[in-house]
Amino acid sequence: MAVEAPETIEVDKAEVRCDGGGALGHPAVYLNMGAKGWVECPYCDRKFVLAEGAAGPAH
Repeated sequence: MAVEAPETIEVDKAEVRCDGGGALGHPAVYLNMGAKGWVECPYCDRKFVLAEGAAGPAH
């Protein structure tokens, strides 16, 4: 059984920063989606998805 990400955030760049948000966040991490078009934070499991038509990863 697949477990859904606690929060999915649509972004316009393939590189994202996550700090968990709020007062009880986590250390800031910088994540790169690569060719997948999405990435999950290893701390809080937020899922970042590249918006349709957004700039993908630099080649």
